[in-house]
Amino acid sequence: MKTRVMLTALTLSAGLSYGQNTFPASGNVGINTSTPTFNLDVNGTFNANYISVGKSLRFIPGYTTIERGGYNTTLPGYRTGRKLHIDEQFETGTNNITVYNNSANGAVTHSRITQANLPNGSGYCIEVSHTGAASPGLGGFQQPIAFASNKTFVQVFRAKLPIGYSFQHGSNSVGTGGNRVWLTNNEGTGRWEDYAVEIACGSSGTFSNGGYIYVSGTAATAENPLIWQLATCSSYDMSDYSEATILNQQAADQPGNLRITGNGFLGGNVGIGTSDTKGYKLAVNGDAVFTKAVVKLFGNWPDYVFGSDYQLPSLAELQAYIQKERHLPHIPAASEVAASGINLGETQKALVKTLEEQALYILQLNAEIEVLKKAVAELKAARP
Repeated sequence: MKTRVMLTALTLSAGLSYGQNTFPASGNVGINTSTPTFNLDVNGTFNANYISVGKSLRFIPGYTTIERGGYNTTLPGYRTGRKLHIDEQFETGTNNITVYNNSANGAVTHSRITQANLPNGSGYCIEVSHTGAASPGLGGFQQPIAFASNKTFVQVFRAKLPIGYSFQHGSNSVGTGGNRVWLTNNEGTGRWEDYAVEIACGSSGTFSNGGYIYVSGTAATAENPLIWQLATCSSYDMSDYSEATILNQQAADQPGNLRITGNGFLGGNVGIGTSDTKGYKLAVNGDAVFTKAVVKLFGNWPDYVFGSDYQLPSLAELQAYIQKERHLPHIPAASEVAASGINLGETQKALVKTLEEQALYILQLNAEIEVLKKAVAELKAARP
């Protein structure tokens, strides 16, 4: 028995020392533990020249609850690029999330809903319902990404997908030599999980719009629909480190989510309470209060009304205009204001011009009154 054991040990030692070893396809392997819970479970330290991780790498074990999967400590690194879709928690809308279903048969629908205990700061999520055949897979969602030469993007989202289903990325063209890879697990667990997929574009070839995510698994029907939720979603251009957020913020000056305490510059348009600025540099959907507002015009201020060459319309012309148009000259009509709003600078300029014209009318009338008064006085003096 001893000889057999020693020979077996020597054979195993030789195999481990000089051979390339494999383990059975099923079961777990434990080092310094007899109860391994992972495919490879090391109870202790190990040394390696490098580590190649094909899926999720967690430096600190994430704590898992019934509703929430473990936090992946590498996720902040995926958010170092320029954010392409700013409303990540669906606070004001769907953050450019649309239905992905090439069948276009209404079997996949989205709804922005409120829900208690969401793992985000807004209380809103996108609920996705699958009730029939779709393509590809069971269908899903898209958040647009414009693929381009040598660009790298990361799409990060937090979702609650039932067990038995998994997320897949679309196969739109990413250029010659480009590829996609999941940076996290892509399977549903029935809990809120963080998912991330990297898209590395090639240097040439055809580039499409991307950001397509669909679900694979058992087909859904109207009687047995698949329903899951999306709590956050955004995409990051890892090739662009330009700032998409406003720096120079302080937490001490006032409560709020955004504070600007110094000078700043925004190259695009700014929306407050809206993501659609209609092309304006500043769009506010709601009330605003100012202690001081200065509007600087590029046109001439209407002091030219007092110039010697200004042609002041007669009172008869003014009366005819009012009777026809039902508003003062230079001042926008009610229908125009209802359709386009009020241009503060132009309206103020028009009001000043109207006021200056009225001042001229008053001076004209006063001159005529003085002439009449003088005539009346002369008539009185000429009486016997």
